[in-house]
Amino acid sequence: MTHTSIALASLALLGVGAGVYGRSKSDDLVDRVQGVRITSRIPCDGVTNPQEDLGLETTFSPGGWQRTFHVDVFESQYCKRLDLYFFCLTHGRDRWKHEWESTSDSPAGSRRLWMNSCADWGSKDAPEYILSGWYRQGTAKKEPWQQAVIKKVSETPEIYEFADPNGGTARIEIKRK
Repeated sequence: MTHTSIALASLALLGVGAGVYGRSKSDDLVDRVQGVRITSRIPCDGVTNPQEDLGLETTFSPGGWQRTFHVDVFESQYCKRLDLYFFCLTHGRDRWKHEWESTSDSPAGSRRLWMNSCADWGSKDAPEYILSGWYRQGTAKKEPWQQAVIKKVSETPEIYEFADPNGGTARIEIKRK
């Protein structure tokens, strides 16, 4: 009986520890100049937080290096360590948080993004979303990701693309519903 209790307690602690680590992990820096700012077409009313449903369709050319698209949202305040939803041990300031990504290795990822119209409930400020393109030189997983300059190709439909220095291209179409 005591062995079962100890095993269950150990599993519960392991699950809580993994959850705390996952919610406390910090993300990469995003260069606003190389990325493209995207916003919701639904206005922020300052009372609720309506969301716009975006369809994101990515296309990666064969060859080139590993490439990825990210949609990141700017957070002026967040929990840096031990985020339990009701308690935070250490608060952090000013970071970019990954909301969505699609890579050339597995392009069949999530094709939807729910974009908030307001930064927070009750706020009249719009959140800052950045669409960015990244590539990794070579094939080694230890190589760092480098941000590429994204260019708008078309207004309607809304299409952006970038190229890596090795000749591979990546394209994303944003379908607003």
